[in-house]
Amino acid sequence: MAQRLVFVDVDGTLVNHNQEVPDSAQEALAAAAAAGHQLVLCTGRSKPEVYPALLDLGFRGLVGSNGAYGEMDGAAIFDDRMPENDVAELAAWFDSNRTACFWTTPDAVYSVHDFIDLFRPSDGVSKPTAAGDWTAYLRQIGPYVRTGVPKTANKVTFFLSAGSGARLADARERFGSRFCIVSGSMPQELGETGELTALGMDKSVGLKKMAARLGFAPDDTVALGDSANDIAMLRSAGTGIAMGNGTPEAKEVADWVTAPIDDDGLALAFEQLGLIRHVDWQA
Repeated sequence: MAQRLVFVDVDGTLVNHNQEVPDSAQEALAAAAAAGHQLVLCTGRSKPEVYPALLDLGFRGLVGSNGAYGEMDGAAIFDDRMPENDVAELAAWFDSNRTACFWTTPDAVYSVHDFIDLFRPSDGVSKPTAAGDWTAYLRQIGPYVRTGVPKTANKVTFFLSAGSGARLADARERFGSRFCIVSGSMPQELGETGELTALGMDKSVGLKKMAARLGFAPDDTVALGDSANDIAMLRSAGTGIAMGNGTPEAKEVADWVTAPIDDDGLALAFEQLGLIRHVDWQA
């Protein structure tokens, strides 16, 4: 078939809650790349949060920080950041609510009010924590962690605990007209997570920039994702595919839904698209 440009989300699409890539996904990616299709990671993660081994699975490019950063063949091609005054205003509001924040740039991550602790094992009482084993993630970002707040940033992820007095709706009411805010996936009974970028910045922006650079028509792009920050990408791609473990909102906007990540969802999607043959990933 004709060459396709395929954008693949990381968390919940390529990497499961235990930071593992299913064997079938690894085989499918290798087969698709060998067949001449172009593969691009398209993730909410910043570059420091992306395991180098993921790029070695056949990906030619990376779109990170929900579309704000991109690189091709290891070289940066765009880096769109919120300016210093916006970062300072947001940081002041977050600090007034003792909000745990995670600011990201292409070369560092900034943890405020112990945001990183959300990825450490739970104390078994009331400490909120992300599902799964994030040991590999903590090891990956370790060399890039900084204190304080950066002057400029591609993105900030924030966690409003149930006892903070502020909700995601409050952040949207205050900043929603000037920034792009999508919900995260932290358990709601313990609080709410949001991801914030510059106004109009989402994964579809990076998708369009990459497609234009590589000479692909919109109809020849494919996107796979599972959550809120994937919705714009799923809508913009020629074919948008939601994972079976995805949110109802992601499934609603997708052209179709594949199996969950740990049930060969990516490989089955590649097979249905005609990018690979079944024998390519279950030989």
